[in-house]
Amino acid sequence: MSYEEFVKWSIYFRDHPVDYRDDHRTYLLLRSQGVKASAEEIFPTLRQIKTSEINKQVPDRAVPKGNVLQKMLKAKGGDGANLKFLGKGNDNT
Repeated sequence: MSYEEFVKWSIYFRDHPVDYRDDHRTYLLLRSQGVKASAEEIFPTLRQIKTSEINKQVPDRAVPKGNVLQKMLKAKGGDGANLKFLGKGNDNT
C-alpha cells in the first residue's frame, strides 16, 4: 500500500468510524422505544461523524497554519499539495 493510499484510508476511517452504521441502526431502534437522548450523546462514533462534518464546513481548518504551514512550504518540493492560492507550488509563478 502506498503512503498516499494509507493517508486516504486513515482520513476515511477518521470521518467514518468502524461500525457507525450499526450504531445508527441501534439508535433508530432505541428512538422507536422512546429514548429521548440524541444519537451523539449515546454513541461516540456518531458524535465523531457529526464533528467531522462540522469541521469540513469551517474554512479555517482546511489548510494548516503557523509553523506547520511554513515548514511544509520550505520543505524540498513543498508538501506536494500544489498550493496555488499561496503563490507556491505551481510552475506558473
